[in-house]
Amino acid sequence: MNIIELKTDTEVYDYLDALDKRDRKIIAVDVEAECNLHCYGEHLCLIQIFDLENEIIIDPFKFKNGEAIKRLFEKRDLLKIMYDSLSDAALLDTAYGIKLQSVLDLRPAVALLEYPKQSLAHVLTDELGNAPVNKKKFQQYNWMRRPLDKDAVEYAVGDVRYLFRLKDVLFDKLKNNGLLDTYILQNLMLQDGKNNKVKLAKYEKAKGYNRLDKNRQKMFKEIFILRDSFAKKLNKPPDYVFSNVKLLELCRNNIQDPAFVEQGINPRIKPSIQGEILGRFTEIVQCRLGTSDNSSHKEHSGDTYD
Repeated sequence: MNIIELKTDTEVYDYLDALDKRDRKIIAVDVEAECNLHCYGEHLCLIQIFDLENEIIIDPFKFKNGEAIKRLFEKRDLLKIMYDSLSDAALLDTAYGIKLQSVLDLRPAVALLEYPKQSLAHVLTDELGNAPVNKKKFQQYNWMRRPLDKDAVEYAVGDVRYLFRLKDVLFDKLKNNGLLDTYILQNLMLQDGKNNKVKLAKYEKAKGYNRLDKNRQKMFKEIFILRDSFAKKLNKPPDYVFSNVKLLELCRNNIQDPAFVEQGINPRIKPSIQGEILGRFTEIVQCRLGTSDNSSHKEHSGDTYD
């Protein structure tokens, strides 16, 4: 089956109209994204669709605005089979202000059926014997690059190619286990709640943040936001600028030693910017720790201080 690329708003609108004329009310959908892995920020990079007759890709970079893409994802009379849609919904909202509508998310079904390994790759392998081709190769693929490798496109389309069959298998199991009604309710609740959840700031979602006390959280927030500004300026992932591990360790252990801060800065960054990062980070640490109580310092007496 040849993969068809929709390259313009008109082609997307025509495709959606053709679905209506064929009375096709359900498609399988997935997206590929860049999320602070190869460059700064979160970017929608590719949309993959399978409608039982056609395999479709849409390159969002070729669209001047997101109106056609918005119509696709917000079309209420078009059911979209997806897997673990929450992160995709958040990305679409961030990238285009799109509110993803009418989703049949298979992830809650897998959870209800208590699969031991619940990633899409494992479930497809267990149920259909269709392991994604070259998955490891493309786990950290740079979806921002153009042109996309043909193998990368084939890999991406593979994520939607089997979702119809997987839906049928999972629904049979749900019926046999008396779980279909529970799944329907959970899927509805998931879709109703996905756009109404309290949105956490990026620093609040960082690993280890919730385990810090209030003063350390304030320091983490200040450094995290500062690091983000440098990352944006350099168009690099924040972890490229200053190590995530070092950032958490710095705040958790109240380390004031500038040498430790310097170790977390990427040596490939221009020396003048390295110096600016070091100075700004050290200033925040010393200022914030100046308000810490003595018990906090005693608790971490093995740390290095100036």
